[in-house]
Amino acid sequence: MDVVVLREKGIVTGHASAALALVGILASVYPFVVRAADQSPPPEPPFSFDSAPGRLPKDVVPERYEVAVTPDIKAMSIAGHEAVTLRIRTATDRIVFNSLNETLTGVRLDGQPVASVVSDDQQQLTTVRLARAAGVGTHRLTFDYRGKIETRPQGLFLQPYAYTGGAQGQMLSTQMESTDARRMFPCWDEPAFRAVFELSFTVPSGWATVSNMPIARRTVHGALATVRFDPTPKMPSYLVVFTGGDLGHIDGKSGATGLGVWAVRGQEANGRYALANAAQILADYNDYFGYAFPLPKLDSIAIPGGFSGAMENWGAITYNDDLLLFPPSSTLLQQQQIYATQAHEMAHQWNGDLVTMAWWDDLWLNESFASWMAAKETDLRNPEWHWWEEEDLDKESAMRADALPGSPAIRQHVADELQAANAFDPAITYSKGQSILRMFEAYLGPDPFRDGIRRYIKARAFSNATSTDLWDGLAAATGKDIARIANDWTRRPGFPLIRVEAACGADGARTLHLVQSRFLLQGSTQDQGYWSVPLQVRSGSRGEPHAELLSATEATLPAGRCDEPLSIDAGAIGFYRAQYDAATLRTNTAHFAELTDGDRIALLDDQWALVLARAEPLASYLALTSRMGEDLDTRAWQQISSALGAIEYDERGSPGHEAFTAYARSVLAPAFAQLGWDAKPDELPARQELRRTLITDLGAWGDPAVIEGARQRFAAFLKDPATLAASDQPPILATVAHGADAKTFEQLHQLARGAKNASELERFYAALAQVRDPHLAEQATQIAFSSEIPPQAFMLRIEMVGQLTREHPALGWKIFIAHADELLASQGNMESLAIAQYVPPLFWNSAPLSEIEAWARSKVPPEMAPVLARGMAAAQLRVAERDLLVKEADKLPPQR
Repeated sequence: MDVVVLREKGIVTGHASAALALVGILASVYPFVVRAADQSPPPEPPFSFDSAPGRLPKDVVPERYEVAVTPDIKAMSIAGHEAVTLRIRTATDRIVFNSLNETLTGVRLDGQPVASVVSDDQQQLTTVRLARAAGVGTHRLTFDYRGKIETRPQGLFLQPYAYTGGAQGQMLSTQMESTDARRMFPCWDEPAFRAVFELSFTVPSGWATVSNMPIARRTVHGALATVRFDPTPKMPSYLVVFTGGDLGHIDGKSGATGLGVWAVRGQEANGRYALANAAQILADYNDYFGYAFPLPKLDSIAIPGGFSGAMENWGAITYNDDLLLFPPSSTLLQQQQIYATQAHEMAHQWNGDLVTMAWWDDLWLNESFASWMAAKETDLRNPEWHWWEEEDLDKESAMRADALPGSPAIRQHVADELQAANAFDPAITYSKGQSILRMFEAYLGPDPFRDGIRRYIKARAFSNATSTDLWDGLAAATGKDIARIANDWTRRPGFPLIRVEAACGADGARTLHLVQSRFLLQGSTQDQGYWSVPLQVRSGSRGEPHAELLSATEATLPAGRCDEPLSIDAGAIGFYRAQYDAATLRTNTAHFAELTDGDRIALLDDQWALVLARAEPLASYLALTSRMGEDLDTRAWQQISSALGAIEYDERGSPGHEAFTAYARSVLAPAFAQLGWDAKPDELPARQELRRTLITDLGAWGDPAVIEGARQRFAAFLKDPATLAASDQPPILATVAHGADAKTFEQLHQLARGAKNASELERFYAALAQVRDPHLAEQATQIAFSSEIPPQAFMLRIEMVGQLTREHPALGWKIFIAHADELLASQGNMESLAIAQYVPPLFWNSAPLSEIEAWARSKVPPEMAPVLARGMAAAQLRVAERDLLVKEADKLPPQR
């Protein structure tokens, strides 16, 4: 499941012979000097059911479930009947499977009563003892059971909702990943146990129902109806889905596949954008993977609240409704989020559903691939969004997380499936994994890489896989021992800093001496190992880059001329940092405005990270920002704006704050003057987003002209909402809210109360939380937890708390701990992860770190201690960065 968790805003989503031959060729040209022994981890075996990790015995295997569920919403209970076709591989008198909060009765094997049934909710296991041993072959286990409907997104849960138009209701839906199918029906709830599921539900007759497969038969009996769905292909239990309620839908097709978008009745028309996206994305993925989507239909279901994010259930993806529905007056950002989220979840239909990781160790096979494929598809179909540049923000977030000493590897051992949800870092599993896949694709070439993915999908379809299965597919397609390279990145934490020293010959030719070591933002490392780094080297401003594999701690190679700018991460594709010697950095700075957008972004990202790591002075980064000239690349300016914003925030309350905000405004003001307030005809979306970024930050930093312009536009908007486009409203509202008095606050509040749809609701209430007046902030706090905000809008409450925390840190912490249970309920089985990893860096300056740590420790189980340590390290890093940045910023010459 792709869950949105609390996140700090600001700087941050083979063939061995072939490889040996490649190394030999490179060594004959460039003298690599290895300073460390080969530290490659031992190879992981390909998938084998018998050796796949898990607690359940492999002697009894489910092949088909027939599950009939009758929910009772009034009693919040489930009455179920289940029949499981089993294949017994070794004679046994014991059958063990997963269950939770369920009571089994009438248990029989092949029609005969069993000797005993013991369900242990602490272990989440049921053990059935047979009257006599069952022999090898096919058997049938049957029973009735009672369970519970959940109030959180785990298993089968109840979701209440209310809309501004007056519609109120409740619906049922499911969330099974990672180990919550056992909450709805007893099952073998581990990913290697793939089986057929034939589901039926008895619900109110007026309800619509959706599951993985089409409806086979619907029988009405009075006030109730029993709906039986076609049997699924063999799949893991965590992909089972059911949604029922007062739903409407719109339909379409993509080739032979039926498509549907489902939502609370009356909201379904807002799914037309998503329906068109789904048709386009499915056709593209059928082509890319070389394996047609195998189910007869693919539904997309908008859940009004319940969970934050989306879940890739095979054939019926569930989304938080704001990630699927596109109502009138939605913003460009919402449009982008919908497309990218759909592209991610639909990629899972192959990477995760058709081919499932063997065990939670390899969750990255699901998530990194879906993230990478989604970015690739979003960029392909929306080139005007410059999506790979947008994704640089996620890469930087991952690099920040991975630059802490305790960061986990992409692939890490999960000993117990009960801890699967809390055993990974989303920044690493999603964003770092996505980044290294892009880096490998650039190294191998897009076409060979795609051919390797096709081989992998075809070989493992309707089954499971380990990382080695993927490397084998890529090796077969490319002839390269990709496992040797990839294991460095997936099985070890961290990434390298590559120090670049250039030597110039008499003819001006440049030779580089490269040295790599682990990059850390804080502390030191004893790690003397190295990574096999696929470099993209460009000498000059616009020439084509060439690939180099740095497979040792040190290397030398030629790279153009010394009077040309240099990038060893051309296009900002690499997951590593580059530190150039002083002379090369001066040359890069002098030619900064001439560089490609990607090279500029890579240089800005790296130099800022080196400042934070105390490896370079702040002045070296600011020298780059002063060379942007008239270039208006959105990501480059957003990176600059974010860096300056971090310093401005840290300077608050210090004597140097006023001087620094004047400096920061002077950096951004020329770009805003070039753009102006109003969009030009045919102006690209990225340019419009840049304008909004500049208005937001200049307004927050007290630019008088921007503040006055925003107030004028707000006044006009109050008279005529058509004067301000939806996408332009957030920066105007934020600027006005910062300086709001009681009258302006009430005007903003009336806007929020009059919101006509979910998009406006989020936009207007979020603005209220950005007031800087402390008394008005207290009012915003009361509003955030009032009945004005409907029950499904929990993410809005989280956003409001985040905004209040940024402007009023102590108040934010106070209201968070007072409402933590309510705010975190949407995280389901990832609540402990959200608390341990994300709460400390979000509230780093809201309370003493010892207080934050003690609170978090009291809320999470002891086994979360390593994750909490990472969260506290991130918070401590922010404190240290504040001290550094204030000291460095105060050295800047005063602005005239």
